[in-house]
Amino acid sequence: MGWAQGFEEAVVNIGNVGLTITNAGFVGRANVRNNPAGPPSFEYPLDSGVEHLFEAGLWIGAVRRDGLITVRTGAITSSGGYRPGAEGYELAPLEPIVERSTLPTSPVFTRIATSHQDFLTAYTDTARFLPGTRIPMPDPAGQLGVKILQTSYAWNFAFTESFVILNFDLINLSNQPWDSVYVGLFHDLVVRNVNTTQDQGSAFFNKNGVGFIDTLHATYAFNAGGTEESINTYGAIAFLGAEWRDPRSGQYRFFHPNVAEEYVRDGYTPPVVNPRWWLFSGGTDERSRPTDDRTRYQRMGTPYPNPADYGGCRGVHDLACQDPAYLEALRVWREELRTAGQRAQGNWIGLTSVGPFGQVLPGDTLRVTFAFVGALKPEAYQGLAARPIDNDESRRLLYTNLFWARRTYAGEDQNYNGRLDPGEDVNGNGRLDRYLIPEPPPAPRVRAEFTTEPDPQTGQLHTGVVLYWDRSAEAAIDPVTGRRDFEGYRIYRSNPGDDLRGNLLDRAVLIAQYDKPGNRIGFNTGFEAIRLPEPITFPGDTTQYWYRFEMPNLRAGWQYLFIVTAFDEGDPEAGLAPLESSRVASALRLFPGTTPTPRGSVGVYPNPYRAGAAWDGGTSRTRKLYFYNLPARCEIRIYTLAGEIVKTLYHDAATYQGDIRWFNDFSAPGRQLSGGEHAWDLLSENGLELAAGLYLFTVKDLETGEVQRGKFVILK
Repeated sequence: MGWAQGFEEAVVNIGNVGLTITNAGFVGRANVRNNPAGPPSFEYPLDSGVEHLFEAGLWIGAVRRDGLITVRTGAITSSGGYRPGAEGYELAPLEPIVERSTLPTSPVFTRIATSHQDFLTAYTDTARFLPGTRIPMPDPAGQLGVKILQTSYAWNFAFTESFVILNFDLINLSNQPWDSVYVGLFHDLVVRNVNTTQDQGSAFFNKNGVGFIDTLHATYAFNAGGTEESINTYGAIAFLGAEWRDPRSGQYRFFHPNVAEEYVRDGYTPPVVNPRWWLFSGGTDERSRPTDDRTRYQRMGTPYPNPADYGGCRGVHDLACQDPAYLEALRVWREELRTAGQRAQGNWIGLTSVGPFGQVLPGDTLRVTFAFVGALKPEAYQGLAARPIDNDESRRLLYTNLFWARRTYAGEDQNYNGRLDPGEDVNGNGRLDRYLIPEPPPAPRVRAEFTTEPDPQTGQLHTGVVLYWDRSAEAAIDPVTGRRDFEGYRIYRSNPGDDLRGNLLDRAVLIAQYDKPGNRIGFNTGFEAIRLPEPITFPGDTTQYWYRFEMPNLRAGWQYLFIVTAFDEGDPEAGLAPLESSRVASALRLFPGTTPTPRGSVGVYPNPYRAGAAWDGGTSRTRKLYFYNLPARCEIRIYTLAGEIVKTLYHDAATYQGDIRWFNDFSAPGRQLSGGEHAWDLLSENGLELAAGLYLFTVKDLETGEVQRGKFVILK
């Protein structure tokens, strides 16, 4: 019996995007709206709860030698998302998902990796049954005979952490050519905060505004009509480029609208990127759901509005047509796409396709590359009133992130023509290298320790944080310039309450910078104030820490984001500003408070507790009250005045990271608490809200058996 590869999924999360990829030709996690605590679908910013995708899937359309028009689909319009053997999920796993990384500190480091987080896999349309099962694959008669090698790339540099690049190598395994080939990504982009929205069912999906950026070949979506508490963002899918083997010359050539004139000159139909949308349900004609391969193929290759319907245009591929009637029809259509979500009519399904590739011969490989890109709206376009706004200024950060996705893909191809022109061979190896970009130093390895100090006058406890980091960033060599160009470190911190507004990462502000003295870069502060005379290590941690930065007098129980980055000198002669390491990679979510103590006087804060405390979320299940000065391992019991047990909590400082909904909604995995505190959501053992009044509690040290007692008041 042969080995069969089963279905797998993995999460790209090295940067500020969380994207679920699979080995079955589709992307995303369709049930994220019902299970936001699980892996992300297409989340940006990471850990924000703001999702941008129901599901996306690869489409490959072609005409076979027998004349059959077929479209092989990794996903189609479906209310339930992926289901093994379901119609439209026609690509079967062939290989497992393998991870590799260029980061020397990664457990999957290898010099043959391309990015900080590569995922490689393969799938095919030739399987009769879903591997490892007896479930028949759908539409076996429509097979093209294609094997797809899929690779995703992601980096955690500050300028690359907002996108994930997906590369598809389509190999013709059949003995016949594919004619008039189109390749696209089907996508159900939907932008909602899954932690805070109350919308369910169709109401979750119908608030979208969508659009297309012609110059960047990018389809995007935004939340145009949702009223939940959330930041305003864009989610986009962009075509970056393709490599096609020209049957006439036998050479691979760049396939992109930038080189359309070359294809016309050679007698080919020029490359076209064609954005299409239809309604999830309802709609007529071009706005209705395509339900068969012939209609799907027509959508891949025919624009809407169709320039061929207007006398002033030169045919179906004339997307630059200036016929006034065509331009007006296009304007009206795109305005409807942009604004329908304001009326709860924005349940759009999209398709971004590219073609036609004249012919793909047996044995040839067609490489097509897309990017998933996230972006915030600028600060002036945050807030509920700005949610439906979509203009050039509101898209400013999206343009920047799309540019860097293109720039990263282009590598040495500075003019984006697919050739190595004079002056572009940066590394001197005689070939065009993609994904070659200037790199900042790597993010330092950072460790946090909590401090608790009594005030010498009042005895009141003051809590703080001490950050330690290593000096690995100082040895980094830029791959483009070949220089060791480390310049300094920056320290960022958020403020109490920033977590309730979403996107804690971008709310962190610069609080300190230390850089080399004696040059024209930075502040020339030097490192004496933070550098240790000798490196230190910690039990169970062999990293040598050379720097120490203390932040005292923080507010206990609040969440702070601390970030330490490294930055380089830049290249003033080339006009390149200093590049900074990833803010995501070194971000620490810290909750200052008391550290574990076997003899401290346990207590509660805030006491009295008033409903709607400053750090509470917007629901009765996102409230938070802390017990402090706890032993490392203890049992906490809360009682009514009559002695009835309301709630029992078990605390273990070594493993406790917060176990109430507040932390799920407003924090993220990997957070660090001080160890001597435990949060409670003021709900009973049965999940009921407590009435206002006086309550008693006991704390039993599980090591010594000692019991302490106290009381607190709930006010409403």
